[in-house]
Amino acid sequence: MVDALIRVSGQWGLNGHGSARFAVCASRFESDIVCAANGRSVNAKDVMSVMSLRAKPGTQVHVMVAGPDEVAALGALSAILSTPERC
Repeated sequence: MVDALIRVSGQWGLNGHGSARFAVCASRFESDIVCAANGRSVNAKDVMSVMSLRAKPGTQVHVMVAGPDEVAALGALSAILSTPERC
């Protein structure tokens, strides 16, 4: 298992679009992925669950990954959370 505490960046945080990008990326991996923020812990592969975290910019999200591709998954998800979105 690998985990990281990542600060959400970007203008909107994990709004609808950001949550969708995050969940779609997470669903590409075999590993089990759980995110925690604002007192909630959710399955990162479910868009609505990720949205329910209400992670605004600056929020710290704890990402926990366990499985055969855990390192690659954590790297990809960290990039999504910490890289400002460009339109």
